[in-house]
Amino acid sequence: MTGRHGPRIVTLAAVAAVMAATAFGAAQAQAQQSVSSRFRVLVPDFRHTAGGDKKFGEKLADEVRDLISDLDTHVAVKEGDIKDELKRFGLKMQDLDCVRARQLAQAGNYQVVLCAEYSGDKSAFTVSAIQFIAVENGEAFDVDPIQSADKQEKAAAREMVQAFALFVEQSRRAQWCGDYAASQQWDSAMENCDIALELNPGATSVRYVRADVLRQLERFEEALEEVMRILDESPFHENALLLGGYLAVQLDQKERAREYYRDYLKLDPTNGSVRMNVAYNLAQDGDPLGGMKLIEEGIEIDSGNIDFYQQYGNFAFAAAEEVRREMDSDSELGPDLVELYHKAISAYERVLEANGEEALLVSQVRNVGVAYIQLDEVTEAADFLYAALQAHGGEASLWAVYARALTESDRIDDALAALSSLEAIDSDWPSLHLRMASLLIGSGRFEDAVPVLTKAVEHDSSPDAAAHMIYASAHSRYVAPSQKNYPRFVELIQLAKRFEVGETKRQELDFWHGFGLYNRGMAMQEPETVASANRSLPVFQEALRLFRRSRAYADRQPSIDYNTFVSATSAYIDIQEALIKRGR
Repeated sequence: MTGRHGPRIVTLAAVAAVMAATAFGAAQAQAQQSVSSRFRVLVPDFRHTAGGDKKFGEKLADEVRDLISDLDTHVAVKEGDIKDELKRFGLKMQDLDCVRARQLAQAGNYQVVLCAEYSGDKSAFTVSAIQFIAVENGEAFDVDPIQSADKQEKAAAREMVQAFALFVEQSRRAQWCGDYAASQQWDSAMENCDIALELNPGATSVRYVRADVLRQLERFEEALEEVMRILDESPFHENALLLGGYLAVQLDQKERAREYYRDYLKLDPTNGSVRMNVAYNLAQDGDPLGGMKLIEEGIEIDSGNIDFYQQYGNFAFAAAEEVRREMDSDSELGPDLVELYHKAISAYERVLEANGEEALLVSQVRNVGVAYIQLDEVTEAADFLYAALQAHGGEASLWAVYARALTESDRIDDALAALSSLEAIDSDWPSLHLRMASLLIGSGRFEDAVPVLTKAVEHDSSPDAAAHMIYASAHSRYVAPSQKNYPRFVELIQLAKRFEVGETKRQELDFWHGFGLYNRGMAMQEPETVASANRSLPVFQEALRLFRRSRAYADRQPSIDYNTFVSATSAYIDIQEALIKRGR
């Protein structure tokens, strides 16, 4: 009597359905091979676990070989051929356990191995550890134990070959799973992967393809769950470790990602190019700090690898910039951030020491300069960039950072000269002329700034922005302080009004122009003589005209009492006119 122990996910009814649908016929042949060449299945004699009755195992293996050889898609390796192969290696059939059978299959270019063993006696045998193993990838299709007895070998063999039908179907679905994935037909790939995994949950290659399809569909959490299942079974599955690292980064599980990549690198820890590639991928996926740490571990293994230092500097700088972007602009640099910038600088300097000025890319030279500036070591930044520009004088980006370092060192004339050099290389450099004008205005050279701002407007800067730079600085210098200078303020407002600004900005400038004239007129009229009235009257009249033109702006400002300004100005006009009339 034969029978299975315990339920399977796929029932014998499913086996029968598969057998009826395919009949091991043309559909399977098309999916797996050509008609003229069937897959060869190595079936060794099955061994008794306690070294008991061996006849049952030999007969059962013979019956299985015969049934498999009747299939259209597969053929069993003949017993004689097996023995001939074994002789080559000085072995006998009784030596052929599952491990040796797989080795023999590889040597003989056989595609499938059937492993099994049995226990008990003639009255009741239990055939167990039944596996169909695909030699190419080593994946096993497990079959539940079968109950049998002496002279029931045919029935047991039929049951084993019925299970083999599922193995064939699973192999076909696994192949389709991969084929559809390769052609980016994700729905069909998922359908076939799911069927293949239902038939054989231990099919790691299929589970990996399914995980990658989920990645393509951006279902990252599900994909990572599949990767974790693979790694539970095969902790050093190379592709799963790489995919797991990528997925973990996407899910902001950076420490998990780093662990996966570290495990991957354990497979070949001294291979520097592999380490740098993995670290680069980790950094590109969004974890430059993780990439830096992987390279740091590589430096511990091979401190003489200069390529490590170059990449280490890149990642340390990128990690530092990532942290800095998340900070408030006025926050002080924390010790961790300071350390990252110093690590970047030290790594790049190691490359320079080893290979000279030409060793660093322009972007890396720029990184050093920016790192020094972020550390407020602006003198070091300027000195380093000056030296670098002797070799890279045509690089606009370096002149831009050099000018910044000079500016923050209060070397304004040198900074303007550096920006002029940048202009000669690329006059369209972003905000170039605004930066030059800002330096000129900051040092009080407003008139010199006007032609520079005119260039900025010609290079698509806003006229409003250009005018505002002059007005804002003039207001902070000559109106906001306790010591006022309204005549100078009025002169600068007039400079600002040279630009073709929009109506809203024009109203703002008109109001403050009027405000400056009003206050200037107040100072001029103080002697209250006919002469002072003649001087101040046109000033008050112009102020009133500007106030009236700018009413819309004043109404938008809660802090401005428009009517008070208009009334006061009108009153001063009346007073001056009265003084003049009286003096006649």
